[in-house]
Amino acid sequence: MDVLNHKKTRGFTLVEAVIVISVIAILATFIGMKIPSAPAVNMSTQAQQLANDIRYTQLLAMSKGQRYYITLGGSSYQILGLDGTTVIMANGSTSVTLGTGITISGKTNLPNSLISFDGEGTPYTDITATPAALAAQATITLSGGGITAIITIAPNTGWATVS
Repeated sequence: MDVLNHKKTRGFTLVEAVIVISVIAILATFIGMKIPSAPAVNMSTQAQQLANDIRYTQLLAMSKGQRYYITLGGSSYQILGLDGTTVIMANGSTSVTLGTGITISGKTNLPNSLISFDGEGTPYTDITATPAALAAQATITLSGGGITAIITIAPNTGWATVS
């Protein structure tokens, strides 16, 4: 048995442990800087949901061949048929209430706080017998907690995007 070449391993040295902890701390700092805050994620989610519901309203109008519209309140919205009947939303209710502190703070080129679609998917700004077509890009601004999200609706196509 060679006693001189036999080494005992007892674990990490203090220097190795400090280096590993330092590397983990640096990685955690970089990861933490890249994760958006909870209010920003919630605002983004709410804006995307509203844009999806605008698209759903358009698809509903096209598939049924009749007018549907989405009304925009202070912190909620709902989809209705031209006769005023409410559409049951994906959440099981007839309206969607935005998250705590999030409001619909601005509507550009939507004077009646609604966007309607006919059976061909064309966007309109009212629900009268002879509706006014959406002539220019419309925007809906969601705000809360110092964060804003803007939903843009294109004239002619009615396509809704979030920025």
